[in-house]
Amino acid sequence: MIADEALALDSQSLRVLLARVFAEVSEAVIISDVDRRVVMTNEAANRLFRYTAAEFAGLSTAALYERREDFEQLGATRYNAQADDARHTYLMRYRRRDGSVFEGETTAGAIRHGDRGTPLFLGIIRDVSSHIATNKVLHSLNQITSDPTRGFEQRRREIVELGVQHFAMAYGVVAKIDGQRYEVKEAESPDGSIAVGAIYELPDTYCYHVLSKRGPFGVHHAGESKLNAHPCYAKFRLESYLGAPITVDGRVYGVLSFSSSLPSSPFTQQDYDLIAMFAQWLGHEIAREQDLAALRHAHERLQTLATQDELTGLANRRLLSEQLDHELNRGQRYTRNLSVALIDFDHFKQLNDRYGHAAGDAALKLFADIARQTLRNSDTIGRWGGEEFLALLPETTLPAAANTLERLVARVRDTPLEIEGEQITLTVSAGVTCAQNDETPAQVLKRADDALYSAKDDGRDRVNCG
Repeated sequence: MIADEALALDSQSLRVLLARVFAEVSEAVIISDVDRRVVMTNEAANRLFRYTAAEFAGLSTAALYERREDFEQLGATRYNAQADDARHTYLMRYRRRDGSVFEGETTAGAIRHGDRGTPLFLGIIRDVSSHIATNKVLHSLNQITSDPTRGFEQRRREIVELGVQHFAMAYGVVAKIDGQRYEVKEAESPDGSIAVGAIYELPDTYCYHVLSKRGPFGVHHAGESKLNAHPCYAKFRLESYLGAPITVDGRVYGVLSFSSSLPSSPFTQQDYDLIAMFAQWLGHEIAREQDLAALRHAHERLQTLATQDELTGLANRRLLSEQLDHELNRGQRYTRNLSVALIDFDHFKQLNDRYGHAAGDAALKLFADIARQTLRNSDTIGRWGGEEFLALLPETTLPAAANTLERLVARVRDTPLEIEGEQITLTVSAGVTCAQNDETPAQVLKRADDALYSAKDDGRDRVNCG
């Protein structure tokens, strides 16, 4: 009925009638004639394409397509005098009056009475650019975060770069918030003006409002809002800003934000939902990295405990045994000298009995410090057990090793231990030997141990060779 009446009316009456019918339709409605010139649009179409009703009147619909070939192809297949009455739904890229392009979900077809009359063409268009862009960015986000070949730093950087591109902002920042301290952990900017590691006062940033709101916050034109007096606006002239809190294990870690010195279109609920999702993904990444860092630290700690004496920080018996095997094999393979020494405190039990075990522990730690200062980096010394230490001196002859140990013994003697204001002189005895070809660790250690006991028998505070 509408088509019959429309075809019988003049152009002005036609526009009035159809405008009344489609005025309240929320999607853009465009009706064109058989020559594909616009006959009528509703207000939604005027807003979507940014033409006035007067500018639309008589306009060739070719102006609304991004590509001329799309206009021509649809003219040949659907929009012509022979067109059927079927409705078709498809995606098309359209161009607005200002040149901007969008994706439009289009339902269109011919309208006429039966098989008679020249058709008009009705198109109902819905802008789905945001929906399509959101799907694309979520797909990209999933690719970034699920790729095991990307490291944490790369994933974090690519997430920020993706947000900068999607929201069409110049700057992207991941900031860690500690009290009133705002620290930049990741930054994307065209001029490099935002440096990683830069620190600001939280109230001087728009991110303060994100934390105050405890959720996404945005401003599309700060100069025309209450933020025109904000310190951030005064210093950086950021007109548009969109941010969301990053939480890790239920606690606020910081803020993800995107900003620009240019105003933007007003942010939609979809924009707020999307940046919240970006921040959530970042929170997962940071939590995962922290868990991995804690695991690495625990592993390193276990390795340290497995190879290091907890009291002195020197090598423990396990590591010394492994190193002795290694040095013996290397010395035998390349015919290199390896001197091995056992060092033991003199009268250590008396020190413990008189001054307590804390004094004994202090003496062991003092010896460890002196040994580190006396021996070379290539040497290895560790706690063999109790108050006894084992030293491995690779590529060192017996006379040279004896000289080194004499210096060590003398430095221990000359470095008193202070306990409650009292200066206590410490002494150690040492037995040193040089490994022979094809000797086992037990044989080398037996000879060093015999030399140590010989030094004890000869009066202590000395070095004997074996």
